[in-house]
Amino acid sequence: METKNEKKKGFWASLFSPKPCSCSCGSKPVVEEVEKPVAPNFENIKFDAPRTAIREIKILGPGCAKCKATYQAITKVINENNLDVRLTKIEDIAEIMSYNVMSTPAVVVDGEVKIKGHVPSESEIKQLLGI
Repeated sequence: METKNEKKKGFWASLFSPKPCSCSCGSKPVVEEVEKPVAPNFENIKFDAPRTAIREIKILGPGCAKCKATYQAITKVINENNLDVRLTKIEDIAEIMSYNVMSTPAVVVDGEVKIKGHVPSESEIKQLLGI
C-alpha cells in the first residue's frame, strides 16, 4: 500500500525508497546493504608478457653510402628473422631535421631515434629489435 508521501515522490522513487518493516520490530525502514566489489590487487603479480612488436623503422639519411649500408643491414636482419616491420627510408632534409638529427645515418624505431651517426652492426640491430 502506498502512503501519501510515496504518491508525491512518484512511481520510480517509491520503488527505490526505504520501505517500512512488516515485522513486529516497529516502523523503522529496512535498508539492505549491498556489498561493494573489491578491486583486485595486481601489485604482487608479475606478468611475463612478450615485448610489444616493433611496427615501424625509419632510416634517416640523404642517400650517402653509410645510409645505404644501414638500410641493407637492417633489411637483412628483418628478412633473416621474418619480422613484420614496415621499413622506410627518409631522404628529405626537413623531415630528418624534425627528428633533431644532425648526423646521419639515423635509425628511428616507432618514432624514437635509437641510432645516429654510424652504421650499426648486425648484433646492434638485433639488440635494438629485441632478437
